[in-house]
Amino acid sequence: MAASLDEKWSTDETWTIDRLDGTNWPTWKFQINHLLLAKGLWDYVDGTAVLADDADNQQKARFRQQSLRAFSTIALSISTRQLHLVISCQDPQEAWEPLRPNFERDTLANKLFLKKQYFHMQMKNGTPIENLLKYMKELTDKLAAIGAPIFEEDQVVTLLGSIPPSYFTLDTALEARVNDISLRFVQQALIHKEQKRSGQFSQASDTSCGQANSVLVGVQKKGYHRKLLTCFKSYTS
Repeated sequence: MAASLDEKWSTDETWTIDRLDGTNWPTWKFQINHLLLAKGLWDYVDGTAVLADDADNQQKARFRQQSLRAFSTIALSISTRQLHLVISCQDPQEAWEPLRPNFERDTLANKLFLKKQYFHMQMKNGTPIENLLKYMKELTDKLAAIGAPIFEEDQVVTLLGSIPPSYFTLDTALEARVNDISLRFVQQALIHKEQKRSGQFSQASDTSCGQANSVLVGVQKKGYHRKLLTCFKSYTS
């Protein structure tokens, strides 16, 4: 008889995720959630899985086994430095409870700390633009997790204010409609600019991103950087 999907996954598991180390909570939370969902074990973490009062011995054994698998999956996905948070726990639901309040501290001090990191970031010359975009995404995810999301317009403003002057010398100096800018559009334009400077772009890509260059110049002309400096001044005063 063919093995069920759950049995196949339990005997041929190849998924790995980065361990929770205290700095990667948003991404770890997302990955561990989907890892447990894929294994059919998340119900044992959020309390949805409940053992019936009239369960027989086989059902009880199955429940304990699945609960233990969920607990082990969580424990083995946490770095040694963070294990003190769950080491005294007995089941997956109990292990999950202390993690969120520990890493999603929604205090005003924590929000201010993360926002200061976000709005004051500056990219150094020679740093890959991908590194900046990744760092910004990590901070926005952390802020969103504690109820302090950054609006897209502010993300655009911050991104443009954090890049070095070498990114301002764009080939196209056409005026653009700033109101139509999206974060993704600006990100792609900056990536294209970096690729263009290093010679890593195709003719088709160069043509398609002409408008992006125009938009970035338009952003400069319409005072987005002045707005950013004003935000910084009011924030730090």
